[in-house]
Amino acid sequence: MKTPNCVRAVVALVVSLGSSGALAQVPPAPAPATPAWPADAAGLTALGTELANQWVNARSVGVQEATSALMQPGFQLVTFRGAADKVSGSSRLVGVKTSESRVTNVVATRTGDALVVTYLVTGSITVEGKAMPDAPMPRLAVWQPTDAGWRLAALVSLVMPKERPETTPPAFAGDAALNAEGQAMLTKFLGAQQRKDMKSFELMLADGLQAVNFKGQKVRADLIQGAQHATTQPPQINDARATRSGDLTIVSCNLGMEQKIGFTTLPGTPVPFLAVFQGTGDDAKVIAIANTNRPK
Repeated sequence: MKTPNCVRAVVALVVSLGSSGALAQVPPAPAPATPAWPADAAGLTALGTELANQWVNARSVGVQEATSALMQPGFQLVTFRGAADKVSGSSRLVGVKTSESRVTNVVATRTGDALVVTYLVTGSITVEGKAMPDAPMPRLAVWQPTDAGWRLAALVSLVMPKERPETTPPAFAGDAALNAEGQAMLTKFLGAQQRKDMKSFELMLADGLQAVNFKGQKVRADLIQGAQHATTQPPQINDARATRSGDLTIVSCNLGMEQKIGFTTLPGTPVPFLAVFQGTGDDAKVIAIANTNRPK
């Protein structure tokens, strides 16, 4: 004989009761845990390597959702084509195909609650069907720990054709007030470099700063040495775009800033540039720089 539904309900209720007759408490699901930071430099390198490979592997799969899920809401992507945010960057990456990619020469530093990683990628890369040079080219990534795991706040690739196409405007408009704030931060920083106000310039560089440019991967000491010896024209900052990600302000622009370093001249034609600031106002520090300019 079948047990009536009402009896089954009473049995289920009794099972859920404790000896005191109170309903048993179901323990809540554990909250997501923010990733822990490594204890030393070797751990940072291992983490940076893991994250770089995670991104490269996601790109090799070519699924838009796989890469978009790794981006912070305030994410910016900068390539030779210009700047893009999370939405436009995800769409733009659809036209980039990679295969047989290999990550080498990983350098990872911690600045506050941000992980700055530079590395080289070797492999077959096509952009909108056009093959790119297969020589190892620098990447710069800024990661932040979140309850969902490590997420990208900024990414820069210096891969570009041998014959550089004309620079295009940013792929997103952004917030006008935040863009103006970002432009002011860049103007202060680049102005100090151009005037050789080395005290102000050095104060704006975080200890763990990393940069990528036509010479490869650079650290804080390299930037200071370059600023001391370069002859630089006043910066022309076009199409500044700023986004926020936690305590980071990610600022991109098309920068015209001719520089002469020894026998090398970087042209003053505006090209994509990115700087990531930690903090705001006079206390802001630059933790990452990427300059896509190169000699003709």
